[in-house]
Amino acid sequence: MADAKDDRFGFSNEIFDEALRSHGNSEVFRAGMYVPNREEVFSLPIPVLTEYLIEWLYESPTELIPTNQQIREVKKLLCTRPDAHECQDLIDTCDAYLRTA
Repeated sequence: MADAKDDRFGFSNEIFDEALRSHGNSEVFRAGMYVPNREEVFSLPIPVLTEYLIEWLYESPTELIPTNQQIREVKKLLCTRPDAHECQDLIDTCDAYLRTA
């Protein structure tokens, strides 16, 4: 089992493999196929993290659509970052996603 910091919010390697298979294993990497792990949500530069999270939230294949619980966990991590005040746009995005889910 992966360390908690390496956890991609409960998605197993098999889920990622299935998402790749269902989208033709093409050389084009579909937006939303990358789910940041917990450590990345806590530490990546905000511009990089923003790109990953927006793509995961709004462009992910069916197999990787985030649940409300996963988004709540992302939001909780964002709120604990040392630069949480700079993450407000991402926190707001999580809230908006939760309102529409």
